[in-house]
Amino acid sequence: MDILTILEQFGIPVAVAMAFGFFIWKQNRFIQSTLMNELDQDFKRLEGIIIKLIDKQKLVQKEQKKLNGIFKAQVEIMARLSGNGLKDKFLRIMERADRDD
Repeated sequence: MDILTILEQFGIPVAVAMAFGFFIWKQNRFIQSTLMNELDQDFKRLEGIIIKLIDKQKLVQKEQKKLNGIFKAQVEIMARLSGNGLKDKFLRIMERADRDD
């Protein structure tokens, strides 16, 4: 249909309402196709980053536990070698450190 015939038959308010309807339809198509695809890609990228960060955090926690074990073993060895009461002091310090963790 021609725009002028619509104006003649129905008037300006109906023509404006049809124009707004067309605009809303085009905008919804844009949102559903383009923006949703971009949001999906961004979500997948962020999800991958979060997964990698969690994996790195687990590795750091494992390394920290390993270092804590090495430290406790060294303290125990030093305490056993000293033999002059340091063993009890070291063990009390280690117990306090374990409670704080």
